[in-house]
Amino acid sequence: MKNLDLKTLGVQEMNTTEMSAVEGGGVIGDLFKELTGITGNLVKSTLGFVGDQLKIIFGSL
Repeated sequence: MKNLDLKTLGVQEMNTTEMSAVEGGGVIGDLFKELTGITGNLVKSTLGFVGDQLKIIFGSL
């Protein structure tokens, strides 16, 4: 079996930083974005709910 020398075909090596930039971060990066978005929305909703409840409680005093 012959070895194929890719450099003669114009193929360049890439390190992991370059690959993640080209690939967009891959599956783990996309999953992390989704989880941070969901967590951010959950915290935002929870704080809004707590704020509304405190307004009701202190508004009725």
